Amino acid sequence: MKSIIENKHYFYLILTILGGGLTFYFAVLGIIEHKGEFDSIEFITSTWTDSYYAKSLTFDFWTGAIAGTFFILVEGLRLKMKRIWLYLFLTLCVAFAFGFPLFLFIRELHLRKQK
Repeated sequence: MKSIIENKHYFYLILTILGGGLTFYFAVLGIIEHKGEFDSIEFITSTWTDSYYAKSLTFDFWTGAIAGTFFILVEGLRLKMKRIWLYLFLTLCVAFAFGFPLFLFIRELHLRKQK
C-alpha cells in the first residue's frame, strides 16, 4: 500500500494523458461534425440544453473546475512552484482534465524534491 501512495504521481500522469487525449479527440470529432469549423456557441450551450442529466453534469464539472483552479493557484503559491500560470493556461485553453492532473503530477515531483 505504501508503494502505491509513493507512486501516486504516475496516477496523475495517466489522468493527464487520458484527460488531454480524450478531450482533444472529442473536440476534433465535434469540429468534423460542424464541417471543419469550431462552433464555440454550440460547444458552450450543448451541455446546458440537452437534459437535466446534462445540466447536472455541467454544474458538477464547473464546480470541480473552479475548485481545482483555485487549488492550483493557492497550492502553487504556497509551495513556491514555478510557472503556475502555465497550468492555469493549460486548464483554460486545453482542458481541465489535462491541466489539473498535470499540475498534480508536477506538484508531487516538487514535493519529492523538497524531502
